[in-house]
Amino acid sequence: MTLCGSQMFRGANLALVPLTVVLVSNVAHAAPPTAITTCPFRIETPGQYYLAMDLTCLGTGITILASDVHLRLDGHTLQGLSPGGGIEAVFATDIVIQGPGTITGFSDGVTLDFVDFSTVIGVTATRNSVGFEVNGANNFLLGNEATLNGIGIAIFFGSENTIVNNFLMNNTGGIDLVFADLNKIYANTANSNMRGITLVASAQNKIHGNRAVDNESQDMFDNEPDCDENQWRGNQFATANQSCIQ
Repeated sequence: MTLCGSQMFRGANLALVPLTVVLVSNVAHAAPPTAITTCPFRIETPGQYYLAMDLTCLGTGITILASDVHLRLDGHTLQGLSPGGGIEAVFATDIVIQGPGTITGFSDGVTLDFVDFSTVIGVTATRNSVGFEVNGANNFLLGNEATLNGIGIAIFFGSENTIVNNFLMNNTGGIDLVFADLNKIYANTANSNMRGITLVASAQNKIHGNRAVDNESQDMFDNEPDCDENQWRGNQFATANQSCIQ
């Protein structure tokens, strides 16, 4: 197999490390962290929370309705038995969802719905309809893993989000952007999915230094004519639908 664009965007992770540290450390630390031992569980107060044990949930697992929340999974698993979200954050800002930890068997593993300036880092999503879904702005998905989902990472109507150094394998879609503008997709690996990295009705995105190979349908796809204002640079791939994908 001949790979295109061997120059990787090696500086992406390092450049974002200081910012990630700031985001993780800026959450309130005044009160002792709250242990989560049952689900469904609603977070309605800012502060620190942690998953204290593996949990099996009917419906949604954890709902975050407050801003300034830091949720640690502490190596545990959220298992879903019926439709619902694993972790759903809604109409909030400055949230950190931190792994390691696994979310499986839900409609959506992690959902940021009308959420801004938040981070999901080091989380594994497997066997969900969607692993990670973002509908908001200025969010960061860093170093997560998505396997055996319908879509690994989906940005729907989201803008100015940064998706960096995530691993996506054996999903139907690796990374899908739909009506999503001004996002940065850097240094991700999307191998052996049905689709690798796909942009639909999305513009002014930067897709740099990603690796997408052995995807069944196409490694990289952009439905905008001549990629419009999307910038594909330094990616590794074998198949793409346009020559503007590099």
